[in-house]
Amino acid sequence: MRERKQIDVTKYQGNFDVQYSPVSSTCKMDIFLPEGNGPFPVIVSIHGGAFKKCDKRDEEMILDMLHGLDKGYAVIGVNYRLSGEAQFPEPVKDIKQAIRFIKDHADEYHLNKDKIVVWGGSAGGYFSLMAGLIDCYDMFDDEYSSTTDTKIQGLIAWFPPVNFANMDDQLKESGLLKDYPDHDDEQSPESLFIGGPITQNSDCVQKANPETYLHINVCPMFIQHGRIDRIVPYQQSEDFVKKAKECGIQNIQYEIIENADHGDLLFSTPENIAKVYQFIEKCLR
Repeated sequence: MRERKQIDVTKYQGNFDVQYSPVSSTCKMDIFLPEGNGPFPVIVSIHGGAFKKCDKRDEEMILDMLHGLDKGYAVIGVNYRLSGEAQFPEPVKDIKQAIRFIKDHADEYHLNKDKIVVWGGSAGGYFSLMAGLIDCYDMFDDEYSSTTDTKIQGLIAWFPPVNFANMDDQLKESGLLKDYPDHDDEQSPESLFIGGPITQNSDCVQKANPETYLHINVCPMFIQHGRIDRIVPYQQSEDFVKKAKECGIQNIQYEIIENADHGDLLFSTPENIAKVYQFIEKCLR
């Protein structure tokens, strides 16, 4: 994994720390713009960090997305309320509001509101899945939300947690479980995210599960997971893809990266990044 440090936004052109929601000072985005006049197609970068940490400017969270600037894409890094501030569904509402803000202010920031893809890893992968699924669910709207639809044209989810209740069992099945419960613990990232122990809040766990919101009109999805992921088991993505296909969804691309752990640099090889951008280009034609 990369050393955790932040990019220097003064080296880029754009608009930074733009407030996209009045609900919290946390809800800010960085809008990086490529050369040219626009309107630019958009890559929305959603950082990971176990729902409780990290930032939109962390190098390991956004560097792969910033390659898009050289390809003519605007790149927008989004912060959302972390679990120490707000629990599900509030952070998901933040992501939906961020997409709505991008569309409502597209002309102001030289963006193409009809060409948006979302990309994130780990918790960011979770939010990427949700961003592609919840456009038609008003439970993730707030009283200040506009009526603008939040349909996106594609999503990339790297090693996303999906069904919190199964994670430890799947790690155990693969021989990757640590000596203690990781996700089932009362203070696990997932428990903190939903606001209570996942083992005692099955209803909330189900509501937080992206599988709950699968629908036939979901945008194209590209999901990648490492075979030896010791934090989020690869079966999370495998099961999600299986359920999506059972729902009749065909526009889904899924790959296992052999010998890759969580957040592995194998995801960021030139070959794999080229593959992701090929997917993005296809989504935004």
